[in-house]
Amino acid sequence: ALLGSFVATYQVTTPLTRISETARRVANGEFAGKIRVDSRAAEFQDLAESLNHASDAFREKIEELERMTRLQSEFIGNVSHEVRNPIFSISGYLEALGTPGLTDDQRKMYAEKALTNLNRLQNLFNDLIDIARLEYREDLINRSVFDLKDLVNEVAEMLRPKADEKDLDLQADVPQFFVHADRSRIRQVLRNLIENGIAYTDSGSVRCRVHRRLDKVRIEVVDTGQGIDEDHLDRIFERFYRVDPDRSRESGGTGLGLSIVKQILQAHGEDIHVESTKGRGTRFWFELPYEPEPEAKAVEA
Repeated sequence: ALLGSFVATYQVTTPLTRISETARRVANGEFAGKIRVDSRAAEFQDLAESLNHASDAFREKIEELERMTRLQSEFIGNVSHEVRNPIFSISGYLEALGTPGLTDDQRKMYAEKALTNLNRLQNLFNDLIDIARLEYREDLINRSVFDLKDLVNEVAEMLRPKADEKDLDLQADVPQFFVHADRSRIRQVLRNLIENGIAYTDSGSVRCRVHRRLDKVRIEVVDTGQGIDEDHLDRIFERFYRVDPDRSRESGGTGLGLSIVKQILQAHGEDIHVESTKGRGTRFWFELPYEPEPEAKAVEA
């Protein structure tokens, strides 16, 4: 009887001790070990399995929090760097304007340089505000049915002077399709993609193409620019990542445009795609839900 009592006690206390030890390790942030219980009691097996699952879940959450903390620190560091540069430049050019004996041309040059950096700083703050709003306010996407052709033409005409400055052929003659999306946000997407194409293209063209694919409308922005190395393709949608930093800053880029494009489309439940060949250009594309022309829809109803 005594031996039987000892065995029974052992069968209960041993798995409980192992479970307790593992729970203590988990509480201390040690997630490597697993609970292994030899007991035939189903209750102990279930408890051990539950704790193992909880340990895995805790580990994943902590790793994700650590990753987010690193990204946040990097983001803050990048913002600080990006803000300081134009501020120092503005300060330097304004100080230079006070130099005695400057010619009118020199004063004009310094004033223009200061204004360029001021605009760059304003663009950066606008993009940062956009990122924060998109990240924390999903209700900022206000969908409606609109004519995509009108929007493409509107954006193209707005950016045509930039293309003309570089003697680029900006093509945006697209067929009429209606889509269901946030017009102002898709305008932002198109502007970023076309502006990006112009910035990284020295000769040739930047084209916006539109065609229907079943219940979607595909929008493409294709350029004949310098292209992107395959090593960079996976990173171009990261915040502040620049394939060519000097060219980006010369064109007034903040390094946030493509990241915002991705966020806007993800908020629509869509993805942004890219393919590129070094020296032969780049193609971005995304899709939006197709809608029948409003008048035709009303007649059907």
